[in-house]
Amino acid sequence: MKKEDADRIIAEYKETIFGFAFSKEFDIDKAEEVAACIVFDVYKSLLNVEKIEYIDSYIYKTSCNVYARFVEEEKKHKHLLENHQDIIFENSDNDTQSKEDVYNRLHAEIRYLGKIYRETINMYYFDKMKVYEIALKLNIPIGSVKYQLHNARKALKENMTMQFKDTCQATYVKFKGVGQHGTVGTNGEDVDTYLGKLLAQNIAYSAYYEAKTITEIARDLCVPAIFIENEIAVLEEYGYIDKLTGGKYLTNILIIEYSRRALEQKHKVYTKYAKYVCDLYVPLLIKAMENRDAKKIYTPKNDLNFLLWSIISFACKFKLTLNDKNNLLKKFHIKRKDGSINFAFAWIEENIKWQELSYVQKLYDSLEDINYFGGKAKRSWQFNTYYDNRKAGWEDYAGLDVENLHSHLTGKITKDPSHVEKYARLYEKCYLIGVNEKDYVNMVVTCSSDSDLLNTLPDMPVKLKNISKELDDELFEIDKTQFPEHMHNVCKVWNTDVLTSSEIRTRIIEQLLQNKTLKELTELQKMTVNTILFSDVVPD
Repeated sequence: MKKEDADRIIAEYKETIFGFAFSKEFDIDKAEEVAACIVFDVYKSLLNVEKIEYIDSYIYKTSCNVYARFVEEEKKHKHLLENHQDIIFENSDNDTQSKEDVYNRLHAEIRYLGKIYRETINMYYFDKMKVYEIALKLNIPIGSVKYQLHNARKALKENMTMQFKDTCQATYVKFKGVGQHGTVGTNGEDVDTYLGKLLAQNIAYSAYYEAKTITEIARDLCVPAIFIENEIAVLEEYGYIDKLTGGKYLTNILIIEYSRRALEQKHKVYTKYAKYVCDLYVPLLIKAMENRDAKKIYTPKNDLNFLLWSIISFACKFKLTLNDKNNLLKKFHIKRKDGSINFAFAWIEENIKWQELSYVQKLYDSLEDINYFGGKAKRSWQFNTYYDNRKAGWEDYAGLDVENLHSHLTGKITKDPSHVEKYARLYEKCYLIGVNEKDYVNMVVTCSSDSDLLNTLPDMPVKLKNISKELDDELFEIDKTQFPEHMHNVCKVWNTDVLTSSEIRTRIIEQLLQNKTLKELTELQKMTVNTILFSDVVPD
Protein backbone atom coordinates (compact mmCIF):
# COMPACT_ATOMS: atom_id res chain seq x y z
CA MET A 1 0.00 0.00 0.00
CA LYS A 2 1.25 3.49 -0.75
CA LYS A 3 2.47 5.58 2.17
CA GLU A 4 -0.09 8.33 1.56
CA ASP A 5 -2.94 5.78 1.70
CA ALA A 6 -1.62 4.33 4.95
CA ASP A 7 -1.30 7.85 6.38
CA ARG A 8 -4.89 8.59 5.44
CA ILE A 9 -6.20 5.42 7.12
CA ILE A 10 -4.25 6.11 10.31
CA ALA A 11 -5.56 9.69 10.44
CA GLU A 12 -9.12 8.43 9.91
CA TYR A 13 -8.98 5.74 12.62
CA LYS A 14 -6.72 7.28 15.28
CA GLU A 15 -9.63 8.46 17.44
CA THR A 16 -11.36 5.09 17.12
CA ILE A 17 -8.15 3.32 18.17
CA PHE A 18 -7.75 5.54 21.22
CA GLY A 19 -11.40 4.92 22.13
CA PHE A 20 -10.77 1.17 22.03
CA ALA A 21 -7.66 1.52 24.21
CA PHE A 22 -9.42 3.76 26.74
CA SER A 23 -12.36 1.35 27.01
CA LYS A 24 -9.88 -1.35 28.09
CA GLU A 25 -7.75 0.64 30.51
CA PHE A 26 -9.80 3.65 31.73
CA ASP A 27 -6.48 5.43 32.24
CA ILE A 28 -5.37 8.12 29.81
CA ASP A 29 -1.62 7.43 30.08
CA LYS A 30 -1.97 3.69 29.59
CA ALA A 31 -4.61 4.17 26.89
CA GLU A 32 -2.22 6.43 24.97
CA GLU A 33 0.53 3.81 25.28
CA VAL A 34 -1.75 1.02 24.05
CA ALA A 35 -3.07 3.22 21.21
CA ALA A 36 0.50 4.07 20.14
CA CYS A 37 1.37 0.36 19.96
CA ILE A 38 -1.78 -0.37 17.93
CA VAL A 39 -1.10 2.48 15.49
CA PHE A 40 2.46 1.26 15.03
CA ASP A 41 1.37 -2.32 14.25
CA VAL A 42 -1.43 -1.21 11.92
CA TYR A 43 0.76 1.27 10.07
CA LYS A 44 3.61 -1.20 9.63
CA SER A 45 1.27 -3.88 8.25
CA LEU A 46 -0.53 -1.43 5.93
CA LEU A 47 2.75 -0.61 4.23
CA ASN A 48 3.36 -4.33 3.57
CA VAL A 49 0.04 -5.24 1.93
CA GLU A 50 -1.54 -4.31 -1.39
CA LYS A 51 -5.08 -3.87 -0.11
CA ILE A 52 -7.25 -4.62 2.92
CA GLU A 53 -10.86 -5.34 2.02
CA TYR A 54 -12.51 -4.95 5.44
CA ILE A 55 -10.49 -2.27 7.17
CA ASP A 56 -12.84 -1.93 10.19
CA SER A 57 -12.57 -5.58 11.19
CA TYR A 58 -8.84 -5.62 10.42
CA ILE A 59 -8.13 -2.71 12.75
CA TYR A 60 -10.37 -4.19 15.47
CA LYS A 61 -8.61 -7.57 15.26
CA THR A 62 -5.18 -5.92 15.33
CA SER A 63 -6.23 -3.80 18.32
CA CYS A 64 -7.34 -6.90 20.23
CA ASN A 65 -4.07 -8.71 19.48
CA VAL A 66 -1.94 -5.74 20.50
CA TYR A 67 -3.91 -5.27 23.72
CA ALA A 68 -3.52 -8.96 24.57
CA ARG A 69 0.26 -8.61 24.21
CA PHE A 70 0.17 -5.45 26.31
CA VAL A 71 -1.67 -7.22 29.13
CA GLU A 72 0.72 -10.18 29.00
CA GLU A 73 3.72 -7.89 29.17
CA GLU A 74 2.21 -6.04 32.12
CA LYS A 75 1.80 -9.37 33.93
CA LYS A 76 5.45 -10.17 33.27
CA HIS A 77 6.60 -6.84 34.61
CA LYS A 78 4.38 -7.20 37.68
CA HIS A 79 5.85 -10.68 38.21
CA LEU A 80 9.30 -9.11 37.99
CA LEU A 81 8.41 -6.62 40.73
CA GLU A 82 6.85 -9.19 43.05
CA ASN A 83 9.30 -12.07 42.66
CA HIS A 84 12.59 -10.56 41.53
CA GLN A 85 12.98 -7.39 43.54
CA ASP A 86 16.65 -8.21 43.88
CA ILE A 87 17.27 -6.91 40.35
CA ILE A 88 15.62 -3.61 41.19
CA PHE A 89 16.35 -2.76 44.79
CA GLU A 90 19.52 -2.90 46.76
CA ASN A 91 19.26 -1.22 50.15
CA SER A 92 16.23 0.54 48.65
CA ASP A 93 15.00 3.83 50.07
CA ASN A 94 11.77 3.66 48.09
CA ASP A 95 9.57 2.75 51.06
CA THR A 96 7.73 6.05 50.75
CA GLN A 97 6.48 5.05 47.30
CA SER A 98 3.41 2.89 46.91
CA LYS A 99 3.79 -0.53 45.38
CA GLU A 100 1.64 0.60 42.48
CA ASP A 101 3.88 3.64 41.87
CA VAL A 102 6.99 1.47 41.82
CA TYR A 103 5.31 -1.03 39.53
CA ASN A 104 4.31 1.70 37.08
CA ARG A 105 7.84 3.05 37.12
CA LEU A 106 9.28 -0.40 36.48
CA HIS A 107 6.77 -0.91 33.68
CA ALA A 108 8.09 2.22 32.00
CA GLU A 109 11.75 1.57 32.71
CA ILE A 110 11.76 -1.85 31.01
CA ARG A 111 10.26 -0.27 27.91
CA TYR A 112 13.13 2.22 27.82
CA LEU A 113 15.68 -0.62 27.66
CA GLY A 114 17.15 -1.44 24.27
CA LYS A 115 15.83 -4.43 22.36
CA ILE A 116 18.63 -6.85 23.30
CA TYR A 117 18.30 -6.00 27.01
CA ARG A 118 14.50 -6.37 26.94
CA GLU A 119 14.78 -9.74 25.22
CA THR A 120 17.40 -11.01 27.65
CA ILE A 121 15.42 -9.90 30.71
CA ASN A 122 12.23 -11.47 29.38
CA MET A 123 13.85 -14.79 28.43
CA TYR A 124 15.77 -15.15 31.70
CA TYR A 125 13.17 -14.02 34.24
CA PHE A 126 9.86 -14.75 32.54
CA ASP A 127 10.52 -17.61 30.15
CA LYS A 128 12.80 -19.28 32.75
CA MET A 129 15.48 -19.93 30.14
CA LYS A 130 19.01 -20.81 31.19
CA VAL A 131 21.89 -18.58 30.21
CA TYR A 132 23.21 -21.12 27.70
CA GLU A 133 19.71 -21.46 26.16
CA ILE A 134 19.53 -17.70 25.66
CA ALA A 135 22.98 -17.77 24.10
CA LEU A 136 21.90 -20.47 21.64
CA LYS A 137 18.70 -18.64 20.72
CA LEU A 138 20.41 -15.30 20.20
CA ASN A 139 23.48 -16.91 18.63
CA ILE A 140 25.85 -15.04 20.93
CA PRO A 141 28.47 -16.18 23.49
CA ILE A 142 27.37 -17.12 27.03
CA GLY A 143 29.58 -14.33 28.34
CA SER A 144 27.63 -11.80 26.26
CA VAL A 145 24.34 -13.00 27.80
CA LYS A 146 25.75 -12.58 31.30
CA TYR A 147 27.06 -9.14 30.37
CA GLN A 148 23.65 -8.09 29.01
CA LEU A 149 21.83 -9.36 32.09
CA HIS A 150 24.28 -7.50 34.31
CA ASN A 151 23.86 -4.27 32.37
CA ALA A 152 20.08 -4.59 32.24
CA ARG A 153 19.85 -5.18 36.00
CA LYS A 154 22.25 -2.32 36.64
CA ALA A 155 20.24 0.05 34.44
CA LEU A 156 17.00 -0.89 36.16
CA LYS A 157 18.53 -0.46 39.63
CA GLU A 158 19.99 2.94 38.77
CA ASN A 159 16.87 4.27 37.16
CA MET A 160 14.47 2.85 39.74
CA THR A 161 16.37 4.58 42.54
CA MET A 162 16.28 7.93 40.76
CA GLN A 163 13.84 10.54 41.99
CA PHE A 164 10.33 9.40 41.06
CA LYS A 165 8.54 11.63 38.54
CA ASP A 166 4.79 11.65 38.03
CA THR A 167 4.91 13.07 34.52
CA CYS A 168 7.27 13.04 31.58
CA GLN A 169 9.63 16.01 31.58
CA ALA A 170 10.70 15.76 27.93
CA THR A 171 10.87 18.92 25.82
CA TYR A 172 10.36 18.30 22.12
CA VAL A 173 11.77 20.23 19.19
CA LYS A 174 10.32 20.76 15.76
CA PHE A 175 12.48 21.52 12.75
CA LYS A 176 11.41 24.72 11.03
CA GLY A 177 12.87 23.35 7.83
CA VAL A 178 15.20 20.75 6.37
CA GLY A 179 17.28 20.67 3.22
CA GLN A 180 20.21 19.10 1.45
CA HIS A 181 23.26 20.14 -0.51
CA GLY A 182 23.48 17.68 -3.38
CA THR A 183 21.07 15.42 -5.23
CA VAL A 184 17.77 13.83 -4.19
CA GLY A 185 16.90 10.13 -4.41
CA THR A 186 16.04 8.27 -7.59
CA ASN A 187 12.32 8.55 -6.79
CA GLY A 188 12.52 12.12 -5.57
CA GLU A 189 13.28 11.28 -1.93
CA ASP A 190 14.80 14.18 -0.04
CA VAL A 191 15.67 14.90 3.58
CA ASP A 192 12.02 15.55 4.48
CA THR A 193 11.19 11.95 3.51
CA TYR A 194 13.23 10.74 6.49
CA LEU A 195 13.21 13.71 8.85
CA GLY A 196 9.70 15.00 8.24
CA LYS A 197 8.23 13.15 11.23
CA LEU A 198 8.40 14.70 14.68
CA LEU A 199 9.79 11.50 16.28
CA ALA A 200 12.63 11.27 13.74
CA GLN A 201 13.48 14.94 14.31
CA ASN A 202 13.66 14.49 18.07
CA ILE A 203 15.76 11.33 17.80
CA ALA A 204 18.20 13.22 15.58
CA TYR A 205 18.27 16.14 18.00
CA SER A 206 18.71 13.93 21.07
CA ALA A 207 21.81 12.27 19.58
CA TYR A 208 23.25 15.45 18.04
CA TYR A 209 25.33 17.09 20.74
CA GLU A 210 26.57 13.78 22.18
CA ALA A 211 26.37 10.13 21.18
CA LYS A 212 23.63 8.20 22.98
CA THR A 213 22.28 4.68 23.24
CA ILE A 214 18.72 3.82 22.29
CA THR A 215 17.88 3.60 26.00
CA GLU A 216 19.24 7.09 26.62
CA ILE A 217 17.33 8.49 23.64
CA ALA A 218 14.14 6.74 24.78
CA ARG A 219 14.53 8.25 28.24
CA ASP A 220 15.20 11.71 26.78
CA LEU A 221 12.00 11.58 24.76
CA CYS A 222 9.86 9.56 27.21
CA VAL A 223 9.09 7.18 24.34
CA PRO A 224 9.22 3.35 24.58
CA ALA A 225 12.47 2.05 23.14
CA ILE A 226 10.68 -0.11 20.55
CA PHE A 227 9.53 3.03 18.74
CA ILE A 228 13.02 4.52 18.89
CA GLU A 229 14.53 1.29 17.51
CA ASN A 230 12.29 1.22 14.45
CA GLU A 231 12.79 4.90 13.64
CA ILE A 232 16.51 4.95 14.29
CA ALA A 233 16.98 1.88 12.08
CA VAL A 234 15.64 3.88 9.11
CA LEU A 235 17.79 6.92 9.93
CA GLU A 236 20.87 4.70 10.17
CA GLU A 237 20.01 2.77 7.00
CA TYR A 238 19.80 5.98 4.96
CA GLY A 239 22.83 7.61 6.55
CA TYR A 240 21.32 10.36 8.68
CA ILE A 241 22.65 8.91 11.94
CA ASP A 242 25.77 6.83 12.59
CA LYS A 243 26.06 3.83 14.89
CA LEU A 244 29.22 4.00 16.99
CA THR A 245 30.92 1.51 19.27
CA GLY A 246 29.14 0.68 22.51
CA GLY A 247 25.72 0.78 20.85
CA LYS A 248 25.68 4.58 20.71
CA TYR A 249 24.30 6.72 17.91
CA LEU A 250 25.44 10.13 16.66
CA THR A 251 23.52 12.37 14.26
CA ASN A 252 25.48 13.52 11.21
CA ILE A 253 23.22 16.23 9.82
CA LEU A 254 23.92 19.89 10.55
CA ILE A 255 21.22 21.16 12.91
CA ILE A 256 21.29 24.95 13.05
CA GLU A 257 20.04 26.24 16.38
CA TYR A 258 21.21 29.69 17.36
CA SER A 259 20.99 31.26 20.77
CA ARG A 260 19.84 34.85 21.17
CA ARG A 261 23.41 35.79 22.09
CA ALA A 262 24.81 34.26 18.90
CA LEU A 263 22.18 35.98 16.74
CA GLU A 264 23.01 39.35 18.29
CA GLN A 265 26.73 38.73 17.72
CA LYS A 266 26.21 37.69 14.11
CA HIS A 267 23.98 40.70 13.38
CA LYS A 268 26.75 43.06 14.49
CA VAL A 269 29.27 41.18 12.37
CA TYR A 270 27.02 41.17 9.28
CA THR A 271 26.34 44.90 9.68
CA LYS A 272 30.03 45.75 10.05
CA TYR A 273 31.11 43.81 6.97
CA ALA A 274 28.18 44.99 4.85
CA LYS A 275 29.51 48.51 5.35
CA TYR A 276 32.90 47.46 3.95
CA VAL A 277 31.14 46.34 0.74
CA CYS A 278 29.16 49.59 0.59
CA ASP A 279 32.35 51.64 0.95
CA LEU A 280 34.81 49.61 -1.13
CA TYR A 281 32.79 47.92 -3.87
CA VAL A 282 29.42 49.57 -4.47
CA PRO A 283 30.98 52.83 -5.80
CA LEU A 284 32.79 50.75 -8.44
CA LEU A 285 29.49 49.14 -9.46
CA ILE A 286 27.75 52.51 -9.72
CA LYS A 287 30.47 53.84 -11.99
CA ALA A 288 30.30 50.74 -14.19
CA MET A 289 26.52 51.08 -14.57
CA GLU A 290 26.74 54.78 -15.33
CA ASN A 291 29.05 53.85 -18.24
CA ARG A 292 27.06 50.80 -19.32
CA ASP A 293 26.15 49.97 -22.89
CA ALA A 294 22.40 50.73 -22.92
CA LYS A 295 22.02 48.57 -26.02
CA LYS A 296 23.04 45.53 -24.02
CA ILE A 297 21.43 46.29 -20.65
CA TYR A 298 17.82 47.45 -20.62
CA THR A 299 16.24 49.00 -17.55
CA PRO A 300 12.62 50.25 -17.44
CA LYS A 301 12.38 53.97 -18.23
CA ASN A 302 16.19 54.06 -18.15
CA ASP A 303 15.94 54.27 -14.35
CA LEU A 304 19.51 53.91 -13.00
CA ASN A 305 18.25 53.49 -9.42
CA PHE A 306 16.12 50.50 -10.37
CA LEU A 307 19.02 48.98 -12.30
CA LEU A 308 21.38 49.42 -9.34
CA TRP A 309 19.05 47.53 -7.01
CA SER A 310 19.34 44.45 -9.21
CA ILE A 311 22.96 44.79 -10.27
CA ILE A 312 24.27 45.34 -6.71
CA SER A 313 22.48 42.24 -5.39
CA PHE A 314 23.60 40.19 -8.42
CA ALA A 315 27.22 41.37 -8.36
CA CYS A 316 27.64 40.89 -4.61
CA LYS A 317 26.45 37.31 -5.02
CA PHE A 318 28.64 36.30 -7.96
CA LYS A 319 31.62 38.70 -8.04
CA LEU A 320 32.64 38.51 -4.36
CA THR A 321 33.29 34.77 -4.39
CA LEU A 322 36.75 33.57 -3.41
CA ASN A 323 36.15 29.84 -3.03
CA ASP A 324 34.16 27.12 -4.72
CA LYS A 325 31.91 26.54 -1.71
CA ASN A 326 29.77 23.98 -3.53
CA ASN A 327 32.81 21.87 -4.30
CA LEU A 328 34.09 22.17 -0.73
CA LEU A 329 30.77 20.91 0.64
CA LYS A 330 30.89 17.85 -1.62
CA LYS A 331 33.50 16.21 0.57
CA PHE A 332 30.81 15.90 3.24
CA HIS A 333 28.28 14.32 0.86
CA ILE A 334 26.90 10.91 1.82
CA LYS A 335 25.89 8.32 -0.77
CA ARG A 336 22.54 7.09 0.49
CA LYS A 337 20.57 3.92 -0.14
CA ASP A 338 17.84 5.77 -2.08
CA GLY A 339 20.39 6.92 -4.68
CA SER A 340 20.78 10.45 -3.33
CA ILE A 341 24.22 11.95 -2.74
CA ASN A 342 24.06 14.89 -0.39
CA PHE A 343 24.74 16.51 2.92
CA ALA A 344 21.66 17.21 5.05
CA PHE A 345 20.85 20.14 7.31
CA ALA A 346 17.94 21.41 9.39
CA TRP A 347 17.21 24.48 11.46
CA ILE A 348 15.30 25.23 14.66
CA GLU A 349 14.10 28.65 15.77
CA GLU A 350 11.22 27.97 18.16
CA ASN A 351 13.09 29.12 21.28
CA ILE A 352 13.97 32.55 19.89
CA LYS A 353 11.70 35.45 20.87
CA TRP A 354 12.34 37.55 17.80
CA GLN A 355 10.56 40.62 19.15
CA GLU A 356 13.10 40.81 21.99
CA LEU A 357 16.13 41.07 19.69
CA SER A 358 17.85 44.44 19.36
CA TYR A 359 17.20 44.42 15.60
CA VAL A 360 14.23 43.69 13.31
CA GLN A 361 14.84 40.26 11.79
CA LYS A 362 12.23 40.60 9.02
CA LEU A 363 14.43 43.21 7.31
CA TYR A 364 16.96 40.47 6.60
CA ASP A 365 14.67 37.54 5.81
CA SER A 366 15.10 36.37 2.24
CA LEU A 367 14.94 33.43 -0.09
CA GLU A 368 18.15 32.21 -1.61
CA ASP A 369 18.80 33.18 -5.22
CA ILE A 370 16.42 31.58 -7.73
CA ASN A 371 17.95 30.65 -11.07
CA TYR A 372 16.08 29.46 -14.13
CA PHE A 373 17.93 27.83 -17.04
CA GLY A 374 16.45 26.50 -20.25
CA GLY A 375 14.28 27.24 -23.22
CA LYS A 376 14.81 30.21 -25.48
CA ALA A 377 15.40 32.53 -22.54
CA LYS A 378 19.04 31.87 -21.73
CA ARG A 379 18.64 32.38 -18.03
CA SER A 380 16.87 34.41 -15.39
CA TRP A 381 17.83 35.29 -11.83
CA GLN A 382 15.83 36.58 -8.89
CA PHE A 383 16.58 37.48 -5.27
CA ASN A 384 13.57 37.83 -2.93
CA THR A 385 13.87 40.14 0.08
CA TYR A 386 11.82 42.27 2.48
CA TYR A 387 11.97 45.11 -0.05
CA ASP A 388 9.91 43.49 -2.81
CA ASN A 389 6.20 42.70 -2.73
CA ARG A 390 6.26 39.30 -4.40
CA LYS A 391 4.09 37.58 -1.83
CA ALA A 392 4.34 34.04 -3.18
CA GLY A 393 8.15 33.88 -3.30
CA TRP A 394 9.87 31.07 -5.18
CA GLU A 395 6.66 29.03 -5.51
CA ASP A 396 5.34 31.68 -7.90
CA TYR A 397 8.53 32.08 -9.90
CA ALA A 398 7.60 29.99 -12.91
CA GLY A 399 10.01 29.39 -15.77
CA LEU A 400 7.01 29.49 -18.11
CA ASP A 401 6.47 33.17 -17.26
CA VAL A 402 10.06 33.94 -18.25
CA GLU A 403 9.61 32.01 -21.49
CA ASN A 404 6.41 33.90 -22.26
CA LEU A 405 8.13 37.25 -21.66
CA HIS A 406 10.92 36.18 -24.01
CA SER A 407 8.34 35.10 -26.61
CA HIS A 408 6.73 38.53 -26.33
CA LEU A 409 10.10 40.25 -26.85
CA THR A 410 10.83 38.18 -29.96
CA GLY A 411 7.30 38.55 -31.38
CA LYS A 412 6.50 34.84 -31.11
CA ILE A 413 3.31 35.62 -29.21
CA THR A 414 0.99 38.55 -29.79
CA LYS A 415 -2.18 39.80 -28.16
CA ASP A 416 -4.56 37.53 -29.99
CA PRO A 417 -7.21 35.40 -28.23
CA SER A 418 -5.02 32.28 -28.23
CA HIS A 419 -2.47 33.97 -25.97
CA VAL A 420 -4.77 35.84 -23.63
CA GLU A 421 -3.91 33.72 -20.58
CA LYS A 422 -0.18 34.19 -21.12
CA TYR A 423 -0.53 37.94 -21.29
CA ALA A 424 -2.86 38.01 -18.31
CA ARG A 425 -0.14 36.33 -16.29
CA LEU A 426 2.57 38.76 -17.51
CA TYR A 427 0.40 41.74 -16.53
CA GLU A 428 -0.54 40.16 -13.20
CA LYS A 429 3.11 39.72 -12.27
CA CYS A 430 3.94 43.21 -13.63
CA TYR A 431 6.47 41.81 -16.07
CA LEU A 432 4.55 43.95 -18.57
CA ILE A 433 3.04 47.33 -17.72
CA GLY A 434 0.48 49.01 -19.95
CA VAL A 435 0.58 52.81 -20.22
CA ASN A 436 -1.58 54.74 -22.72
CA GLU A 437 -2.22 51.58 -24.75
CA LYS A 438 1.51 50.92 -24.96
CA ASP A 439 3.37 48.28 -22.97
CA TYR A 440 6.83 48.40 -21.46
CA VAL A 441 8.87 45.61 -19.90
CA ASN A 442 9.16 46.16 -16.15
CA MET A 443 12.37 44.21 -15.60
CA VAL A 444 16.12 44.47 -16.17
CA VAL A 445 16.93 42.60 -19.41
CA THR A 446 20.34 42.01 -20.91
CA CYS A 447 21.41 40.42 -24.18
CA SER A 448 24.75 39.52 -22.60
CA SER A 449 25.28 36.07 -21.20
CA ASP A 450 25.65 35.83 -17.44
CA SER A 451 29.42 35.40 -17.80
CA ASP A 452 29.66 38.38 -20.16
CA LEU A 453 27.67 40.54 -17.76
CA LEU A 454 29.90 39.49 -14.88
CA ASN A 455 32.98 40.38 -16.95
CA THR A 456 31.68 43.94 -17.33
CA LEU A 457 31.36 44.30 -13.57
CA PRO A 458 34.35 45.38 -11.44
CA ASP A 459 36.46 42.71 -9.78
CA MET A 460 36.72 42.36 -6.04
CA PRO A 461 39.34 44.74 -4.59
CA VAL A 462 42.30 43.06 -2.87
CA LYS A 463 41.48 44.79 0.39
CA LEU A 464 37.95 43.36 0.28
CA LYS A 465 39.35 39.86 -0.33
CA ASN A 466 41.26 40.07 2.93
CA ILE A 467 38.20 41.42 4.68
CA SER A 468 36.13 38.52 3.32
CA LYS A 469 38.50 35.99 4.92
CA GLU A 470 38.32 37.87 8.22
CA LEU A 471 34.51 37.70 8.09
CA ASP A 472 34.52 33.94 7.55
CA ASP A 473 36.91 33.41 10.47
CA GLU A 474 34.96 35.69 12.78
CA LEU A 475 31.67 33.90 12.09
CA PHE A 476 33.25 30.47 12.52
CA GLU A 477 34.45 31.48 15.99
CA ILE A 478 30.85 32.33 16.89
CA ASP A 479 29.43 29.18 15.33
CA LYS A 480 31.97 26.90 17.00
CA THR A 481 30.16 27.48 20.27
CA GLN A 482 26.80 26.60 18.71
CA PHE A 483 27.67 23.26 17.08
CA PRO A 484 29.02 19.94 18.41
CA GLU A 485 32.66 19.17 17.75
CA HIS A 486 31.95 16.54 15.08
CA MET A 487 30.26 19.27 13.01
CA HIS A 488 33.08 21.83 13.21
CA ASN A 489 34.64 20.89 9.85
CA VAL A 490 31.27 21.26 8.14
CA CYS A 491 30.68 24.49 10.01
CA LYS A 492 34.01 25.86 8.76
CA VAL A 493 33.01 25.26 5.13
CA TRP A 494 29.49 26.51 5.84
CA ASN A 495 31.07 29.83 6.84
CA THR A 496 32.88 30.26 3.54
CA ASP A 497 32.32 33.30 1.29
CA VAL A 498 29.78 34.74 3.71
CA LEU A 499 30.30 38.11 2.01
CA THR A 500 28.07 36.78 -0.81
CA SER A 501 25.32 35.60 1.56
CA SER A 502 21.79 36.93 1.74
CA GLU A 503 22.50 38.07 5.33
CA ILE A 504 25.15 40.48 4.04
CA ARG A 505 23.32 41.54 0.87
CA THR A 506 20.10 42.47 2.68
CA ARG A 507 22.14 44.64 5.06
CA ILE A 508 23.93 46.23 2.10
CA ILE A 509 20.53 47.23 0.71
CA GLU A 510 19.50 48.59 4.12
CA GLN A 511 22.64 50.73 4.45
CA LEU A 512 22.46 52.01 0.87
CA LEU A 513 18.88 53.13 1.51
CA GLN A 514 19.91 54.83 4.73
CA ASN A 515 22.76 56.77 3.09
CA LYS A 516 20.57 57.62 0.06
CA THR A 517 22.74 55.76 -2.44
CA LEU A 518 19.61 53.78 -3.31
CA LYS A 519 16.19 55.40 -3.47
CA GLU A 520 12.87 53.88 -2.45
CA LEU A 521 11.08 51.86 -5.14
CA THR A 522 7.60 52.36 -6.53
CA GLU A 523 4.98 49.67 -5.93
CA LEU A 524 5.31 48.48 -9.54
CA GLN A 525 9.10 48.30 -9.28
CA LYS A 526 8.83 46.21 -6.11
CA MET A 527 7.16 43.49 -8.19
CA THR A 528 10.27 42.84 -10.30
CA VAL A 529 13.20 44.33 -8.38
CA ASN A 530 16.28 42.12 -8.08
CA THR A 531 15.30 40.20 -11.21
CA ILE A 532 17.39 39.94 -14.36
CA LEU A 533 16.39 38.26 -17.62
CA PHE A 534 19.24 37.09 -19.87
CA SER A 535 17.92 37.10 -23.41
CA ASP A 536 19.06 37.24 -27.02
CA VAL A 537 17.11 40.49 -27.48
CA VAL A 538 16.34 43.48 -25.28
CA PRO A 539 13.21 45.69 -25.35
CA ASP A 540 13.25 48.76 -27.58
